[in-house]
Parts: sequence; structure tokens; C-alpha cells
Amino acid sequence: MNSLTEIIKSGIRDKGRLNFEEFMELALYHPEYGYYTSGRERIGREGDFYTSPFVHSAFGRTLAGFITKAWETINAPQNGVIEMGAGKGLLASDILDSVKEDRPDLYEEAEYLIVERNPHSRQQAEQALKNHKGKIRFLNTLDELDPNSFCGVVVSNELVDSFPFRRAIWTEGKLREIYVTLGNDEFIEVTGDPSTDRLTNYFDSYELSFNEGQQVEINLRAKEWIQNVGAILKKGLVLTIDYGHLVAELFSPERMRGTYKCMHEHQINESPYTDIGGQDITCHVDFSNLIRAGNSVGLDEVKYTTQGQFLIDWGILELMESDADMAGISDTGEEKKRAAIKTLFLPGQMGHSFKVLLQAKNLDPAKEDFYPESPLKISFGVT
Repeated sequence: MNSLTEIIKSGIRDKGRLNFEEFMELALYHPEYGYYTSGRERIGREGDFYTSPFVHSAFGRTLAGFITKAWETINAPQNGVIEMGAGKGLLASDILDSVKEDRPDLYEEAEYLIVERNPHSRQQAEQALKNHKGKIRFLNTLDELDPNSFCGVVVSNELVDSFPFRRAIWTEGKLREIYVTLGNDEFIEVTGDPSTDRLTNYFDSYELSFNEGQQVEINLRAKEWIQNVGAILKKGLVLTIDYGHLVAELFSPERMRGTYKCMHEHQINESPYTDIGGQDITCHVDFSNLIRAGNSVGLDEVKYTTQGQFLIDWGILELMESDADMAGISDTGEEKKRAAIKTLFLPGQMGHSFKVLLQAKNLDPAKEDFYPESPLKISFGVT
């Protein structure tokens, strides 16, 4: 039995049971043994999963083009970027490298704020961003910023899926929360009345029907997060990239066990009570929830699409063509790079599974002719 397992069991003995969010908070974010906070490698071949910035710098370079256009549209005295959950700083490095090269005037004016709670990741990010040291400011939470104090772009890539969430099950037409407790000193799940009205209220504005025994995940922290973003944003855009769906697809009766999964060494399982602290636990993002919560704080939906279509709209194909012209199409190494870039936007790969939500505050992007109309539309099956 590892130390974290015993810590969680001790907490259950004291309280009788934990809701799944409490269990996840310890499993993922315990200061010493948590999956995200222990300092072990999580991303890449030696880790448990890949992220888009790790696949190729074209992801960050394309986002840089979006950000510079956004700054011009926002037209504030001092624009900036807030990246939420920047990890090792790879995306920030790609964005800043590109902006510095293509728009040095905007680079000089802007500030790049990184909100990162993980001390190990912050150390890695500081090293990765040493060439941009004067442009970077690290924050622990958004609470360090005053309300209505920021103008610019708020970016998150695979952040919301890392928030601990609740789990529940529909029984006899009622929502029952799933709790974690002990039986013969082993982790078991039991159901009970919801521990907060926010669980049952979550579905009030959704026109949904659920099957008997259908399980769901409810991410209460996602609403709190997007409302906090809206509170500090005076004028600007919020770009959220993650895997997930709108409500009709996410809570479809076809998903009887919900969408939660565990990831270890690029393998998926549904066993959160094994290898605690050694594997990721995640679920799909409810983008409808982000839209409705954003509306409550003045964030208007601009675009909901797939990552693939978003990258195409903002010029990743032109970037590929430019790189090929400079490198030589016959070069084997360049062909591998091009194949990597294609995974970012092609259907059936990251381009389809990841979605993009763009929201705006005190800005009408339609009037500004902000979002480009790409001539290439690919059927990604956005739902």
C-alpha cells in the first residue's frame, strides 16, 4: 500500500466517506504524492498522454496568429495573455517565439501571465521560458488579479478536464451521488443523497432524459473557473481547448457509464482505485456548462468548433506549406514533422476529439470581422 492510499483511507475513516471530487483532489493534487504534484513525467512517450503543444510547435504558432489578431481587435492600451495551467511552458514558449519573430511591436507591449499551481511545473516553465524572462509573470491563482483589470486573451489547453469532479447515478428518476468509502479496508463505491443542491440544480436548464442506472460526471469547478475568468476580464477573449461535447452528446443515454477514465502509460482503464497517484483521472468537458456559466458573467459565445477546424481557420495549412517550401518536401525528417502536424487537425485524431470554445467580453468580434472564414470546411461532426 502506498502512502497516498493510506492517507485517503485515513480520511475516509475520519469522515465515513468522501465524494468523488474529494477523492480526486487527493489522488491528483496531494502536495507530496498527487499525480500532478509529485514531479513525475506525465506528458510524452515516457509519460501517460500527449498534448497538442508536445506534438508540434505548429499548434502554438497557429495560436500566436490568433492572439496577435485578437490584440489588434481588442485594441487596449496594454494587451496581454493569461495562460491557465501552462505546465512546462511549452505552449507559452511557442507562442512567444512566434509573436516575437512576426510581430515584435506587439511582443514588446504585451505581458504573458501564467497561472500554475504546480511548483514542479513552474520550475520547468521558468527554464523553458528563460529567453522571455522579462515578459512572464507567474500567478498561483486568478484571485491575485483585481476584478475587471485584464485586457487581452485568456488561454487554456487541456485544463478543465483536470478539475476534480463529482460522480452520480440516476435511480428511479432521482439523482444519487456516488461516494467512496471502505469495505473490508478496500475502496468501494456507495450511493447516497447529493451532498449539495448544486448537483441536482446542474441539470435544471438542460432538456434531458436519463436511463435507469445512467452515470454522469458533474464538474462544479468548471463553472467557478469560467466565472472567475469573466470576473477579472475587462475586455477580451477566452479560448478554451479540451476534449468534450455539448450537453446532448455528453449526457447521451448511450454513455451509461459516463465518460470518466484513467490514463497510465498511454493505456486507458476505468479503475480509479488502483495505482492511486500514479495515473491520471479525467472526464470529458461539458462545453454547454462553460457557455451558460460564461453568459452569467458577460462572456458571449463567439465560436464552438473542433480543434481541427479552428487550426485550419487560423492558418495551420499555410504554415505547413511555408515550412515545406523552406525545408524541402522530400526531406524525410520534414515528412515526419508534417505527419505530426496533421494529427493536430485531421478528423479521427486530435483535430476531432478536441473542441474549441471562444468567448468574448465587452467585444463584438462579428462587427470587427475578427473570425476568419476559412474556404476549407471539413466535416468533423461537432456536437
